[in-house]
Amino acid sequence: MVLLLIFGLFSVVVILALFIYIKLIRPAKQLYDAFRAQGFPGEPFVPLIGQMKDYQQAEKSSDVLSYFNELCKKHGHCFLFSYGPFTRFFCSEPEIIAEVLGRTKAQNFRKPTNFIGILKPIIGHQNVLLLEGSEHDRARKMLNPAFHFVKLQSMIPIMTRETENAIDALLEESHTKTIDLKLEFKSMTLSIIAASAFGQSFEEIPDAKKIVSNAFNEVLDAINYRTVRMINLIPLVNKLPFWRKQIVDEGAKRVNDFVDRVIANRRQGKSESLSSNIDLL
Repeated sequence: MVLLLIFGLFSVVVILALFIYIKLIRPAKQLYDAFRAQGFPGEPFVPLIGQMKDYQQAEKSSDVLSYFNELCKKHGHCFLFSYGPFTRFFCSEPEIIAEVLGRTKAQNFRKPTNFIGILKPIIGHQNVLLLEGSEHDRARKMLNPAFHFVKLQSMIPIMTRETENAIDALLEESHTKTIDLKLEFKSMTLSIIAASAFGQSFEEIPDAKKIVSNAFNEVLDAINYRTVRMINLIPLVNKLPFWRKQIVDEGAKRVNDFVDRVIANRRQGKSESLSSNIDLL
């Protein structure tokens, strides 16, 4: 009986090890070897872990950019980097980036599933950032008129006004409390984007800036927390109501409700563009 139990446990361990190797280790190693065979340098291949520990240390010290700058100095502008069981090709070469983002070869570059899973909670799936193929082209064509150079120029007064308001608020608050500039700059950027895209309705909705800025910042921080710890990348685990999942869900709902309200106001004629040209709505 004891021998049978030991054999059963051994069999489970072997099957589990084979599953991990076939599903996680082998695909990552094959991809790593394929890039190395083409002459690309990179960090050493470490099964299941990769450079996750080094990245997490850099993330804790808010020094991720310096971490990748050091890797660029070591390997050049294109190199291999692993995070957990995933092999990634890091590239900061402008010509290659232009080729990846260009339209002519878009069919050769697909957005990774985990990338979609990370961003979907806050921006949804039906948007230009996550759509593929003809759907992406259609969404891009719909947005292009709002981002014409002439129309972007007409938004400069909005950007200037929002920046002045942010500076005035910072100067006023700096006498009474410590200012988190990182948070304030993120909030100012979101305010500029929202005012430029949504128009007058953004200005008239009570606490609009607080809703947008706080919700976005909270959700992005929670998503980053879950991504760094690979929670977002593990099926089923990413659905569990732990590890700041509630913050992501509630924040995304607040943002979506706000956007729905702004769109409804525009459809009912309760708002108009703040610029001299049409805005995103």
